[in-house]
Order: sequence, then structure tokens, then C-alpha cells
Amino acid sequence: MTGQPRRYAAPEVPEPARSRVRLGLVTIGQVPRTDLTADVADLLAGVDWVEHGALDALDDGALQAIRPRPHEGTLISRLRDGSSVTIALERIGPLLDDALRACAHDGCTQVLVLCTGHLDHGPAPLPVAHAEELAHASMAGIADDRPLGVICPLPAQQADIAGRWATRLGRPVLVADADPYSASSRTAVGDAAAGLAAEGAQVLFLDCMGYTRAHAQAATDATGLAAYPARALAIAALTGASA
Repeated sequence: MTGQPRRYAAPEVPEPARSRVRLGLVTIGQVPRTDLTADVADLLAGVDWVEHGALDALDDGALQAIRPRPHEGTLISRLRDGSSVTIALERIGPLLDDALRACAHDGCTQVLVLCTGHLDHGPAPLPVAHAEELAHASMAGIADDRPLGVICPLPAQQADIAGRWATRLGRPVLVADADPYSASSRTAVGDAAAGLAAEGAQVLFLDCMGYTRAHAQAATDATGLAAYPARALAIAALTGASA
């Protein structure tokens, strides 16, 4: 790691509209996550928030060092230059701890970890909510007993995604992959959604914080099925807004 983490804060909210909660948005990549915050600006309206990334202080060499090795879990996130990076699940914990401490230093009263992977971290100096639990719980309620189709970023993640959803729902789910950070991501998501619909899915979930509302619309356009991105469900669940 080199240098100090960069800090990016949302514009100040006028006092009458400011929430009593100061929310830390923590990505497992780097900030600013303009692709995410602009997409859910309506859900964050009136919320005082700041961003921190687990990889903010890492240079190119350090980023290479945390790439997954054989038999390690794989995460994917966005860097500040707009490119994506794969990260070993087993090595994100200490970096996530740094980002949580940065949120506490900035006066946050609560943190939302913006990842739908199952992440472990050390004791935190403030309450921490995880997008995984918020989004998955919301989606389980939406799906009810309908066959669920889940889209994840990487082929290597499919087995883990299928297992976690089967445990949550008590039944198998259908899983396909489409990289949300590729240049042709909307087409890829539409194709993945069409494949899931052909296999019998009746409702779709985009299981990564990289998927936008436009990705969800591409899935709906390709299938006629309702599609829900994790980012909107998680933030809506935390802020009480409507996704």
C-alpha cells in the first residue's frame, strides 16, 4: 500500500433536509463510485453520506498482490479509473477494516458495505450493515415462491451463489453470469436473463453492486420479467426509500 486513502464526500445537504444519520458507503473497490451513487441518487436524497473504498490506498503492485489464487474465493469491484479488479475473498478483511475506521474518523454513525459477497471483518467502531443481507432478504420476499433467476458477475462465482441462495430459500435457484463492468455489459445481462427465463425463471435478481438500474431494465427488456439490482434493494432497505 502506498499513500493515504483518498476521501470523497457528498455535497453538503442543507440543514433542514439533513438526516440525523451520517452514512458511510464502503465499497470493496475504490471511490468515487459515481457509477453507483448517481444511479441511486434518489434513494440517498436527504441522507448525509461519505464514501470510502477498501482499495483506496493500493497502487498497481498491491492490487496485483490481492488477486485470487487457485482455490480462493473471488470478488469483483470497480477502481476509480473505471476499470474492474478481481479480489481474493480471503484477503479483503483487513482492507475492509481500514475503510470502516476511515468512516468512523469522518464522523459516520452507520456504515453500509456495498458488496453482495459474504464478507468477514474485524470489530467495527460503529454499526455496520451489509448489502448482501439487506438485498437478499428483500429479494427473497419479492420472489416468494416463484422460480428465481440470479445473475452474478463471474462464472467462478456461480456455485457459491447457487449454494447461498438455495440455503436462504430452501430450494434451488437458476444462476447465470454477466460481467457488469464490461463494455457490452447490458447486452451480456440481457442474454443471461434470456437464458434464465428459458430455463423457467419467473423473477430476476442482479447479484452484484456493479449492476445498475439500466442493467435491470436490459434484463426486463430481454425477458418481460421483473428484474431487481442489488444496489437499489440494499440502499432502499437501509434508508426506507422505495426502490
